[in-house]
Amino acid sequence: MPTDYACQAAAEQAARGIAPVRALLLPAQHSAPAQQEEVSVVIRSFMGPGAGGRPPAPEDSAPRVEPVGAPMGAAVLLSFLDGLRADLSGALVDWYSSIPAQLPVTLGVPDAEPSDRSPARLPNGWQSLADLQSNAQDVLTVLSSRPRDGRQVGPAELSWRLALLEDAFSGALRRMGVPEQPAADCAAELAVATGSLFGLNRPTPRSAPAQHSPSY
Repeated sequence: MPTDYACQAAAEQAARGIAPVRALLLPAQHSAPAQQEEVSVVIRSFMGPGAGGRPPAPEDSAPRVEPVGAPMGAAVLLSFLDGLRADLSGALVDWYSSIPAQLPVTLGVPDAEPSDRSPARLPNGWQSLADLQSNAQDVLTVLSSRPRDGRQVGPAELSWRLALLEDAFSGALRRMGVPEQPAADCAAELAVATGSLFGLNRPTPRSAPAQHSPSY
């Protein structure tokens, strides 16, 4: 089973990876109200100081955006683990098509509507990390029990399955309007974070390629 530390580190990496995408998906912040039309000198002298306008009320200011934390990163990784399950069961297309509806809900994008087919993963404090640990163990059990040509499935298959999910997730982000480079960077970061749950070492998107001997 992935350790608590591995789950925490993976969730934090996922949070860093998804943060730029979340910023792009959030609607434009409300700008400050336009300055009121200047009051004539006569009226201003009659009404006294401050007649030329008033500061915006607190409710008129832009809403505060909560930072992306480990619970949200864990929730996104849970969706990635759902993708592994979908790939193993031949339902990858369904997982791919659910991303545009479910991801905005997970990321707390205003006015996002959850998918009717399955509930979106919602950040829920440390419970998300506990769910991440148990779900990763479930996926690992499925992967390790799948024979192939008389051999147990190893890190090589996990690696190419994650590469497939990375491409699919990047494509889904682009269909949601995320530019190509941020979409690719985010998907790569999430694939690396998911692989780390299983002890799979891959170079992060910002590091130089290197040879590793992954094991789990």
